[in-house]
Amino acid sequence: MACNLSDSQIAEAYSQVLSNDGIDWMVIGYGSTRDRLSLYASGDGGVTEMALHVPDEVVFCFISFEGSRVLVTHVAEKI
Repeated sequence: MACNLSDSQIAEAYSQVLSNDGIDWMVIGYGSTRDRLSLYASGDGGVTEMALHVPDEVVFCFISFEGSRVLVTHVAEKI
């Protein structure tokens, strides 16, 4: 099964994180779908702010942190 990444907000946020253009993290997830990812949140407050936007489900977080770019896969305990 292919994953649908057609949400234009994902590409825009990803580009901004890569270029340090206003945001330094983003969180994407499936929501109520099984194959379509959506942008949940993005911001410029670093790891602390990003952690506040990680829901209790499977999500993917991308962050620019201490000169590196890090992809985090979060799987909630209830999963």
